[in-house]
Amino acid sequence: MSGAAMIASGVAITATPASAAPIFDGAVSFVDSFLPPSGSSVIDFSVKLKDPYTASGTPEKTVWARFTKDDTASPKTWAAANVTQPANVTGTPPTEVVVKGSVPVSVSDTASEKWQLQLALNNATTAPAADDPLWGATTDFTVQPATKVANFDIDPDNVTLKSGSSVDVGIRAIVEKGGSEVFKDARVESDETSDYYSLQTGFEADGKTYYDYVSMDSSTATGRWQAKLTFTRGTKTYEFVKSFNVSKGTTSKAKSKITFKVSPTKVKKGKSVKMYGIVYRGYTSWGPWKKKILKLYFKKKGTKKWKFAGYIGANNSGKFTKTVKPKYDGYWRVGAFATSVTLGKWSSYKYVDVR
Repeated sequence: MSGAAMIASGVAITATPASAAPIFDGAVSFVDSFLPPSGSSVIDFSVKLKDPYTASGTPEKTVWARFTKDDTASPKTWAAANVTQPANVTGTPPTEVVVKGSVPVSVSDTASEKWQLQLALNNATTAPAADDPLWGATTDFTVQPATKVANFDIDPDNVTLKSGSSVDVGIRAIVEKGGSEVFKDARVESDETSDYYSLQTGFEADGKTYYDYVSMDSSTATGRWQAKLTFTRGTKTYEFVKSFNVSKGTTSKAKSKITFKVSPTKVKKGKSVKMYGIVYRGYTSWGPWKKKILKLYFKKKGTKKWKFAGYIGANNSGKFTKTVKPKYDGYWRVGAFATSVTLGKWSSYKYVDVR
């Protein structure tokens, strides 16, 4: 019996208690359990290890970790996870330490609830064999999808500045959220100078479509610029960037025109109408004004002031469409604002009767 007095050959001998073997104590904790928007990253984890040291302050065991991306596969495919081993200590060893590690992930991985982490302890310099029963502590964890920005466009993507006039540069993107992102900052900035324009950090009504614009004039620095959207998620910060060029010139401008229709023109309050059309540009012949960002305006019946009502993005064919729920009788129109090489244009206005 450990710690008891035993009689051997008439002599009293006191047995020395054996030191407790290290064990994992409690659940594994994960941080930033999601895929990166590009390239590679890691998912950090930690677990408490009880009785980790010998009396001299050296680690009693080596900690090993492995993971699988699909715990339903047969057989499972395991890969090594990274582990930071407990360090040697001086003085009285602690009875518990937090062991930290990480699981490597990349944008090409599949987000799912099928990921699994497994831990082991041994006295060797190599991990236990795949079927060794030392692999005992198992934790299921969920990896969330990556945050992505799609259809990130600058209009125009080649800005030519002219003295005495300005150019509206539109920024459009679709943000595919993967979880609890926070939209921290949006700006248009010069790659070569400290010049920049701040943008708004909000979305359209659908919660994923982003629109904003800046007006550049002859005082704007030329060279390479970039639109940058910055998000935080967990402990990590991600920047999505789209580059464009700014130069100065005296090129004559092309003309533009817009067809604009509304259907229906009579609607009950709370119901939707569809606003659509095509935007064109051209010098000698007309072609679609690809991916042009238009501005929608409304003027309430009996008033004189037009009010901004939102953005509409044209596709590669110059076609645009937007669904609106009018609250009041009034007039609607869209504007294709001028760039350095194309003249701006207002559409004809359309009256909508709200009943």
